[in-house]
Amino acid sequence: MFEEFKFYFDIHKVEKIESDRYLIYVKTRILDHEKMDYFEGVIRVELNHIGIYPKPGDIAAAVAHKNLRGKLGSELKRYIKPQKRFLYELA
Repeated sequence: MFEEFKFYFDIHKVEKIESDRYLIYVKTRILDHEKMDYFEGVIRVELNHIGIYPKPGDIAAAVAHKNLRGKLGSELKRYIKPQKRFLYELA
């Protein structure tokens, strides 16, 4: 069921919280199987040298179904991971 959703991400803004913590604002768009907007908005993701942590409150506000929340979190991490070293320079 959740394979039918398409996720589109774009980095909106990067803020430095502490010396090694960053807050990334990711413009997120989710389309359902009929290519209709399911969600469009900004989801915050915290980044540090240990890992990538999407904000659970933002994900819960974006989608209602528990399995789709997990999928959105993993897709956000997959999107951020290859860009991690470049994001440090943007802040």
